[in-house]
Amino acid sequence: MKDSKEHILKTSLSLFLQKGFKEVTMSEIVKNSGFSKGAFYHYFSSKEEVFRDVIETYYNKILYVDYNSLPSDSLKSFYRARIDIHMENEKKFRNWLVTSLNQPPSTTNLYYILFDAMRLIPEFQEKEREDLKKEFEAWENVINKAKESGEISSKISSNELAKQFVYGGDGIALHMVLKDTTEQLIPEVTRLWDSLYKNLKN
Repeated sequence: MKDSKEHILKTSLSLFLQKGFKEVTMSEIVKNSGFSKGAFYHYFSSKEEVFRDVIETYYNKILYVDYNSLPSDSLKSFYRARIDIHMENEKKFRNWLVTSLNQPPSTTNLYYILFDAMRLIPEFQEKEREDLKKEFEAWENVINKAKESGEISSKISSNELAKQFVYGGDGIALHMVLKDTTEQLIPEVTRLWDSLYKNLKN
């Protein structure tokens, strides 16, 4: 039963990546899964339910960041480790897509699915809000320590500096998705954060 459900989720993920949530129909998912309607509906009753499980099963893994595991004794070490984790998580997911779905992924489509999840799944929205809160707390903590140690110097509050790093990175990500140039995301975020850090460095 577990293998059957996993097969449905993989099939659905492949379709969502190719066409987006809106353009994929329930009948299309059923047909591509190879199940009869009766067998399929034993697992899922709607496209929204399938999509929710796809996000929970696959996407939450690549989005998860344990901020307590990041170095907190240096701002530069912290944000570089944050970048490394993003790169590693995305690399693992992309490799899994190729080996499990035989589907070279479009990074842009990966992000579009996240936008759909934010719009359609209240639980995902709430989780993202909680994760963002944890992210800000981690940034503020390491920025405070960097100020205390003399690594950086600024009269701007740690909260505002955290916003510059987080919102700056998010803004670049959105811009890259809209331009379909997400392959430049990591280099651009790295350049931005290095520049912000340089301006704060003693």
